[in-house]
Amino acid sequence: MQYDYISADNHLDLLWMPSRLWQERLPKALRETGPKVVETAEGTYWTWEGRRRGASADGRDNEKHIRRFRKAGAPVADGALPPSDPRYLREHMDLSKIYASVIFGDVRKWNIADRSLLLAVYQAYNDWAVETSATDPDRILILPQLPVAIPEACTPEIERLARKGARGFEFCPFDVASPVNDPLWDPTWRAAAAAATPLCMHIGGAADSALPPARYGARHAFLSTAPFNIANTCAQLVYGAVFERHPTLKVLFGECRIGWVPFFIQWMDRQVVEREPDPTAPLTLMPSEYIRRQVTFAFEEDYIGAKLMAYDWSWLKDVAVWGSDYPHDQGTWPDVSPMVRMFDGIDPATRRAVLFDRAAALFRITGPVAA
Repeated sequence: MQYDYISADNHLDLLWMPSRLWQERLPKALRETGPKVVETAEGTYWTWEGRRRGASADGRDNEKHIRRFRKAGAPVADGALPPSDPRYLREHMDLSKIYASVIFGDVRKWNIADRSLLLAVYQAYNDWAVETSATDPDRILILPQLPVAIPEACTPEIERLARKGARGFEFCPFDVASPVNDPLWDPTWRAAAAAATPLCMHIGGAADSALPPARYGARHAFLSTAPFNIANTCAQLVYGAVFERHPTLKVLFGECRIGWVPFFIQWMDRQVVEREPDPTAPLTLMPSEYIRRQVTFAFEEDYIGAKLMAYDWSWLKDVAVWGSDYPHDQGTWPDVSPMVRMFDGIDPATRRAVLFDRAAALFRITGPVAA
């Protein structure tokens, strides 16, 4: 069939993970406190370290969760876990003419007190992610997740998994043991650059953190500003001279939209013009130059950003990439028509770069030529 798109932002939430994944892969000594699925009077849930965590679709509640796929016109069998099943992933991508998907894990990771268990949980997930992606490696890219609460473990994970075929890693900026401008992260940046594996940082929050309550507008306020919560991380990478020291490191910011990005880049440049340089982190380029060279911003539906792509001064035609946000409700799957309308009047070469070619180059996807 004809494929027109690559999605740089799909999801595999804990809800859809196979219930036996960690119980089959963790060392025996860690299985009792490690992630497992239990049936309760309130429904099917994940638990670890003696606490009930998020819901699971792999159990008695399956029909309730797969109903949304059937309503969207995507037939699935009873008991299926579509986002973690390669067969369904391919079928669901085909519905939208999406050739390949870059897949983030749950945007709030595992809040685990035992550091040995925490590392083992990451490693078990990462092995499963690489093995599952290998069933169709040019189309399915489930990002292994770096255990950023344990910085010394990140470089070995990059090197170990890159040898197994990983072509990108998820780096959660909300769980880091130290801010990303700390030089202690240099081995991680160096390893990712050497492996030609982009580090992907998604909007969200700290592990296991809850959304604000729906009271006095707190939840709406949080969600309306969520696209910008990676701005400080990006600024730290630029002004901390991370891109200066590691000129081949690539970073993708997931689901952050792009309409705000031109102002952000312009304002970063202005700080260099108006303020004294930082002698601890000297820069030889303007922030906009580092960003154009090394950073990508993913969006799913952003009419303001799409219109700004027509202007060279916005930088967007050089840094934007599209994602469908499958299977989340606010995304553009399976109906991509809202996204297609955004590109009315946009140069075809820019459209192709944003919807296909940039992601293909970033993640070394060799697939068919986009229409």
